[in-house]
Amino acid sequence: MAERLEDLNLPVTAITRIVKEVLPSNVIVSKEAKTALARAASVFILYVSNQATTIATNRNKRTISAQDVLEALSQVDFDCLIEPLKHILEDFKSTKQQKKDTKKQTPNKNSDDIDIMDTADEELEL
Repeated sequence: MAERLEDLNLPVTAITRIVKEVLPSNVIVSKEAKTALARAASVFILYVSNQATTIATNRNKRTISAQDVLEALSQVDFDCLIEPLKHILEDFKSTKQQKKDTKKQTPNKNSDDIDIMDTADEELEL
């Protein structure tokens, strides 16, 4: 758990990066505005997380799933975020699967070294 309330806030640097990506380059955002955005995003995340926790608990689960978060967004009247989030989750899952498949196809660099060492040990034993 967080020791202080400030520990629950998102890092301002992360908020700054997001704001720069979304707004036109000629727009300047004050430090206070970045801090306010970070705090608002943190409160939103805590609110949705709390709702998702309640949903998971009511289903006798200890782990919050993506479905719990989607349902929580609906309960707090943020239905407009559900479809975009579903697409992001699908992209995340496919990227994760691609990485997994690539890792399976790539041979272990040390596998040849292990075989050579095993052979050397066998030769020494003879």
